[in-house]
Amino acid sequence: MKTIKFRHQAALLIALMICCLSVNAQNCSKKKLASNELKGKYDYRGQSLFRSMVSGDSVTLNVVLYSKQNYRLFVVGEQKLGKLDYQIYVPSKKFTRVMKSVEEKKVPIYKKDPLGFYLYNKDGEKIQIGEQTIQDTIWTRETTSINDLVFDSRNSDQLFWEATPVKTQSVTIKVNIESATKKTDGCIGIYVGCEYANASQFIR
Repeated sequence: MKTIKFRHQAALLIALMICCLSVNAQNCSKKKLASNELKGKYDYRGQSLFRSMVSGDSVTLNVVLYSKQNYRLFVVGEQKLGKLDYQIYVPSKKFTRVMKSVEEKKVPIYKKDPLGFYLYNKDGEKIQIGEQTIQDTIWTRETTSINDLVFDSRNSDQLFWEATPVKTQSVTIKVNIESATKKTDGCIGIYVGCEYANASQFIR
């Protein structure tokens, strides 16, 4: 009975924590963190994230940018949180040619005339006079996944990053709140806005 009661209390505690987090996120989403001028004409209802953070916290959000749609991404937070920085990364693959192995194999040596032309027997076949061992290098290709930094709020004059991808791709947004002696909590908004476009280029 004690075990059942403990499990019931643990489940109730977890439910309350989830409920509190949900309410907190809802409260943050209701706050006007970004101006209409900053948001522009984009729709932010799809993948944006609003949550509470504390000084020194960090959070990472992965989003999907669909092809031929214009996107505007930016992060803002309440002033009481202090300095907020964020970076945006686009994953890519790098292919490198690497040596897999070196194999030795024997190849025939054929007779040549003084001018370097092969000599043939009466059956029209090259005349073999011996064999030699050569080293044959086998190559392969290695694939490395890397994250390309496309935007860093610390050294950008823009308040947002805009893109129109040619093909659907994922993007990672990393947010960092500066540490402070006195911990302060507040809301942040990771805004992911989009609108349909007919563009055929990936603009960064």
